[in-house]
Amino acid sequence: MEHKDRSNFKRIRDAIAAVAAIALLYAVLSLAGIGCPIKYCTGVSCPGCGMTRAWHAVLHLNFKEAFAFHPLWLLPVPLALLIIFRRKINPKVFRISMIVIIVLFFVVYGIRMADPSNEVVVFRPKKGLIGRLISKITGH
Repeated sequence: MEHKDRSNFKRIRDAIAAVAAIALLYAVLSLAGIGCPIKYCTGVSCPGCGMTRAWHAVLHLNFKEAFAFHPLWLLPVPLALLIIFRRKINPKVFRISMIVIIVLFFVVYGIRMADPSNEVVVFRPKKGLIGRLISKITGH
């Protein structure tokens, strides 16, 4: 096997291992009743909030529910491909693609955060672990 082929194989293997480790971590957190560690600690949803539930809905062929959980549920696929094949992509195209994806996530996050009826993306810092600890310490 050529050095370049081994390097590509290693990069893909490492990416798969990273995704598997993250999935395992989230499975353990879910079984522990924590779910998202960011939301659990801060009480504030992150830009990816609802993504796991969206993919779960997709696996059950419920695309309407998937879009409700996270309208960008499909974006991790091209993102993963961009990252895996970044050395084969023009650096300028790669950089612009990454910026567009990040901006899309934050625009959608802002829109979802601004919707008070949205129960997926929430801003409830007093309900997070940090907020509860501060409340317990201060007595408020």
